[in-house]
Amino acid sequence: MPILEVREVGKVIDGVPILESISFACDVGDSIAVIGKNGSGKSTLLKILAGIHEPSHGLILRHAKRIGYVPEQFPQNLRFKVGEYLRKISTFHKKSNDKFSPELEEYARIFGIDSYLHSPLHLVSKGTRQKVGIIQALLAKPDLLLLDEPLTGLDQSSQELLINILGNLQTAIIFTAHEEWFVSKLATHILQIETGEMVTNRTIAQMVIRTWFPNKEALAGLPIRQFEISGKIAQLVVEMEQSDRILRELLHRGCSILEVKERK
Repeated sequence: MPILEVREVGKVIDGVPILESISFACDVGDSIAVIGKNGSGKSTLLKILAGIHEPSHGLILRHAKRIGYVPEQFPQNLRFKVGEYLRKISTFHKKSNDKFSPELEEYARIFGIDSYLHSPLHLVSKGTRQKVGIIQALLAKPDLLLLDEPLTGLDQSSQELLINILGNLQTAIIFTAHEEWFVSKLATHILQIETGEMVTNRTIAQMVIRTWFPNKEALAGLPIRQFEISGKIAQLVVEMEQSDRILRELLHRGCSILEVKERK
């Protein structure tokens, strides 16, 4: 059963059609990029999927237990401190309210905002607020993660960090982005909407490579979408068009190829 089904969904605001007849399904492991020109309805679609807006017509079937949502613009008028806000979010997910949860502390360290935990949200930078927005969604351990322009305000190192984290989540992801390189690295499917209508739904072919590797440096810097490591064995998910180059590079770095197959 798909974790999300969208059937002929449309949205009309003040008499103006914003979205028309959008239909698609999303499974666990899918990462769907919603792309289109400004004003084509991308953000509106994500808000409908999150339950913030109701569709004017059509049907949405949500089979996810938990949904995480990151808006393009994190609210600036919240009067919480960074850690206080994230701690309150943690309590929504039945985590302790007495102290920072281990997950909260770990994400704060990974995203480099641990020194801002006691700073007021409205005084930190746009990039820091964006990281807070991402962390609050990840704390939910969502089955479905919705991201609206998640790279907004993030520097290059933070963008690459986010790709690595998202690429290893065992969840469904739907996101909007203007950056083609980000879409190329993260998306398994592309949903293009122009003037609110679905134009294409393209699947990006992927390969799964199981390999023995001598050390972690042997895997560094490769264009890998997802990976799992058990001891000295790694399972890598890569784009099919890059698979030959990656296989050659793995062999050059002293790895042994155990299995190569198309990802279904």
